[in-house]
Amino acid sequence: MIDYYKDIILESNLSLKRNIEGYNFPISLSEEDSLLIIEKFKEIYEDELILLEEVDENTLNKLINSGVLSEDCKNKQAIIGLVFKDDYIIVINDTDHISINASNFGLDLKSSFDILSSVEKFLDKKFDFAFSAKYGYLTSFARNTGNGIELKLKMFLFALIDNSQSYLALKSNLAHDGIYFTRFLPYYFKKYNKDIYLLKNYGNYRKDIKSQLEKIEEIVDTLVRNERRFRRDYLIINGLVDDDIKDRVKILKENLKSENLKSLTDMLEVLYDLKKYNILGFNTGLSDVEIDYLIFNLTKNKYKGNRDSERYEFLNSYIKEQ
Repeated sequence: MIDYYKDIILESNLSLKRNIEGYNFPISLSEEDSLLIIEKFKEIYEDELILLEEVDENTLNKLINSGVLSEDCKNKQAIIGLVFKDDYIIVINDTDHISINASNFGLDLKSSFDILSSVEKFLDKKFDFAFSAKYGYLTSFARNTGNGIELKLKMFLFALIDNSQSYLALKSNLAHDGIYFTRFLPYYFKKYNKDIYLLKNYGNYRKDIKSQLEKIEEIVDTLVRNERRFRRDYLIINGLVDDDIKDRVKILKENLKSENLKSLTDMLEVLYDLKKYNILGFNTGLSDVEIDYLIFNLTKNKYKGNRDSERYEFLNSYIKEQ
């Protein structure tokens, strides 16, 4: 990801979905049939194909966070496989039989799409894809049916969107351009994260998907530029002075040290606030790298529920060491 989008586009993934004719979609795919599909891919990719159970915990969570894998991938009946390449990752039997993914590409959607399309053309010679003359390529989620494109961007927009009215206005405007814009609800969260947003495409029926991706590139670039501009003027726009922020940072740091943050919701709210003030140039006592490390480890798939004692112990032990 180029520096200009750093700390604004937190995660990005573009995927091309396909399903194989003659098999149930993965949601109702039997373990036996999923193994047959895995075997077909092993004939193509041989030792490059690995099973989900072989993926280490950190890689698994990176793939879930970026949208390459579904959050409930480990709980599925179907056997899931992966093929890692330099420019893309193929996921087999997760949400769809085939998902070809490109992640963390900044805003170069067209180049990523070209890579995915070349892989899809190769696999099209190996499999009969589920296709309808009326609806296009058939996918597990109806909104992907057609071209089978799924774009997900997770964005940190703490300065651009400062109230519900501006959020709803932006959401409505983006809908006209084939973009679904919503607040991010992390796994196990009890409420939306106030500064994190998800941007997704919809309208896979479009004939010229490249033109649509180009349009999305321009729109997201405008969002990023406006966020940068509003961050620059954050204090003035909100009528704040340095001491206001320093007081807020002091309270946040005390909350971290107090051992009173017991839910994932409360932990991430504090950490994202500290991340925001770091970006604005204030000293929070934690570097951006440390904050990102904590966020990543606190949201790992191994934790269960919004309140998990192991998560609580991890955070408090880290803060004590600091």
